[in-house]
Amino acid sequence: MGHKPTRKRKRFLLYFAGCLMGGILVCGCTTGLSLSGNHKPSPAAAQHLSQGDAMLLTGDYANARKESCILLEQFSGQVDDRALYLLGLVWIHPDNPQQDTHHADICFRRLVDQHPESPLVAAAETWLAMIARLEENEQFVNRLETTTLALEERLKVEERKRIQLEERLQQMKAIDLNLE
Repeated sequence: MGHKPTRKRKRFLLYFAGCLMGGILVCGCTTGLSLSGNHKPSPAAAQHLSQGDAMLLTGDYANARKESCILLEQFSGQVDDRALYLLGLVWIHPDNPQQDTHHADICFRRLVDQHPESPLVAAAETWLAMIARLEENEQFVNRLETTTLALEERLKVEERKRIQLEERLQQMKAIDLNLE
């Protein structure tokens, strides 16, 4: 009836199946990669980013903020995650006279939402947790200040009552001395 396939034919099919599986594996793994992560920023974008970092370190917060905004507007899609992180750091920096935790929160949230693959997401999430903690502390301080004001007002009322009672006591002593 039929003859058995030769060994060479069996090996050929085995090699062909192995190559086909390897090709499918390689193609399947590379289709999920985004091209944006592979392409490098332009030299101008890299220069603005390094200038912004340097300005942040030297305390020139206004110009560091400007460099971040330039990166987000003119070089959109190249280093947005790093520009948002830099802008968030500018807004949250404790030495910045225009410190604004709300703007920093917005920047870090945008980074996490729009660039989940960025290596800066973990740092941004840490900053978001710190901002939430700062807001909780501010609310606690506000409650304490309100309580302090109420207690100070109560203390003033009690002080006035004490003074009135002391005056009354002095009047009663004077009356007693006159009666004797």
